[in-house]
Amino acid sequence: MRAGHPTPQPVAYVTLAVVALLAGCGGEDRSDSGGKPPAAAEPPAKELAPAKPSTLALDGRAGAAPIVWVRPGERVTVRTEPGGEVVTRAGPKTEFGSPTVFGVVRERDGWAGVATPALPNDELGWIRLDPKELKAGSTRVSVEIDLSERRAELRDRGRVLRRFAVTVGAPGTETPIGRFAVTDTFRGDLNPAYGCCALALSATQPSLPSGWLGGRRIAIHGTSGPLGIAASHGCVRAADAEVSRLVSRVPLGAPVFIRA
Repeated sequence: MRAGHPTPQPVAYVTLAVVALLAGCGGEDRSDSGGKPPAAAEPPAKELAPAKPSTLALDGRAGAAPIVWVRPGERVTVRTEPGGEVVTRAGPKTEFGSPTVFGVVRERDGWAGVATPALPNDELGWIRLDPKELKAGSTRVSVEIDLSERRAELRDRGRVLRRFAVTVGAPGTETPIGRFAVTDTFRGDLNPAYGCCALALSATQPSLPSGWLGGRRIAIHGTSGPLGIAASHGCVRAADAEVSRLVSRVPLGAPVFIRA
């Protein structure tokens, strides 16, 4: 088994109506191409023992990005800061039906700062590292997107495995920059605008175009249209073959770095 690659889990099915919640993808562009999502990428099977009864231990190995996911039957409270205002409560499944997996960006006094679409792109949500509610693991896999170069890279512990061209957000609906995480993966039965498949991110589009009804979530998705240009509503488009490879190799919770 490749390190950082998830173990299989039951298939998480997504309807077209749910997929329509993804934002900035410019679905009305007829140049895009395209149906059941795969088994959602799932955290590693190996779990870490709690450091002490009240706190879940995170994986601190060099080159590994910690992830945590919600145990079946539990709900996790996401706050604005440790002990702060409640933002949302997350169950074991996302709104799209995938396992709820958080990419951990920071750790502080038994709390994890995580990427979440429930807050603005530059803010972390905070969850208590309670071993009764969460399991922990890590991934070595990440995705890096350079907006100025209109290029993406699939990486393993920083080593580039694959480099490919992408189309990014148009002026006025730019792709947001920052560190995000993969929240869901989809393959098949998609709107043709999303191509073969897609990875939904924790990123959101704060500058939705007037009249846009497609939602605010940002995704990396397939296309048969032109690449290397700025033409979407914020989503990152890549060739179907490249996105298919990402869906197969990138687990939920994996970090996605988007740079200007």
